[in-house]
Amino acid sequence: MSSIEFDFVKGHIAATMTLIHALIDQGAVDRERLDSFFGAFVKDLPNDRETLSLRLIIDQWREGLRNGESEDSLKGQIFAVIEGGRVN
Repeated sequence: MSSIEFDFVKGHIAATMTLIHALIDQGAVDRERLDSFFGAFVKDLPNDRETLSLRLIIDQWREGLRNGESEDSLKGQIFAVIEGGRVN
């Protein structure tokens, strides 16, 4: 995958997460169901080097979702996608 394609994909992930946070804020999405959905999504991804960063980012975000982090805290993690993952 070229750098431009990868940046395009990361941008779409960030946009999707932004939409998801808006739905959480409005009470339209249940955190447990959302976690379950993304768990199934990650499980179905190929377990290879090309999907490693995506799986790690989604798993980190899901961890915050499960731990009850505030929407503001979760929103801060959106931009970790753009930067290539958060640093612990």
